[in-house]
Amino acid sequence: MKNIACFDIGGTFIKYGILDINGKILFKNKFPSPKKDCGREIPLEISKKINELKNNYDILAIGISTAGKIDSDKGEIIFASNNLPDYTGTKLVKVIKELTGLDSFIENDVNAAAMGEYWKGAGKNIDSFICMTLGTGIGSAIVIDGKLHRGVGEGTGELGHTIINEEGEDCSCGSRGCYERYASTSSLVREYERRSDIPKGSITGKDIISRVKDKETLAVEVYNKFLNHVVTGLVNITHILDLGLIIVGGGISESGDLFFEEINSVFSKTVMPSYGQYTKIIQAKLGNDAGLVGACYTALKKLNYIK
Repeated sequence: MKNIACFDIGGTFIKYGILDINGKILFKNKFPSPKKDCGREIPLEISKKINELKNNYDILAIGISTAGKIDSDKGEIIFASNNLPDYTGTKLVKVIKELTGLDSFIENDVNAAAMGEYWKGAGKNIDSFICMTLGTGIGSAIVIDGKLHRGVGEGTGELGHTIINEEGEDCSCGSRGCYERYASTSSLVREYERRSDIPKGSITGKDIISRVKDKETLAVEVYNKFLNHVVTGLVNITHILDLGLIIVGGGISESGDLFFEEINSVFSKTVMPSYGQYTKIIQAKLGNDAGLVGACYTALKKLNYIK
């Protein structure tokens, strides 16, 4: 059976695997992302893995989920942060074709995760929803009538850089008061560290939630403030788009039912009632595999295996 070789490119690791045309993961692994010259090193590393995988699998094409703003039609990286140095401007599809002889198809990582959830996850059989990931920052994608809403410059869905406090904290994007400065997992950790005596980098978002469950006063205070900030963005996007479903992924979303019970509770008290009765906020189902599944979907869709 023909298979799709899939890659999920992030700033820390590049996950990769083989998926069949039904989206089943047959093999997966990961390796560290290059720390310099990513525009050259990433295609080289992908081609090496492809040559290894060809020994055991019949590969039809390559699907790629990647961090950064991308031009999916041209197969190019429009912009990437310093997490992937020298990656901006990379003609990824062209170079990989030259190195492997295989066609490849690329998608932004959060968009790919959204389409993975649409195909095989929490968005299955649902045509319109928001997909959001809470992590170091906040990523989001908008799916309407089964298709990604991209915008004129392929930049739709930057919920993390909507402004919720115009006099707020400086953001890495150059603005101030961005949503992700208050509602990302890293913001939760940063606020807890600021108000406690623990060494920087010694606690995670999941650790804080464990302390919330143990009813630690500081953890509860910081967490409740964090929840209110998360809900502010969810309310804003609901009032703008009114799609009825918001799928939330990222590490902190995997901390259990408590998180989603409390998010939905705060949301229902904050959103306009006429919107709230139709909107659900649910956990993503695919976890760390969402990018690989979405990359597979992207390739199969371009190849007309999926209508």
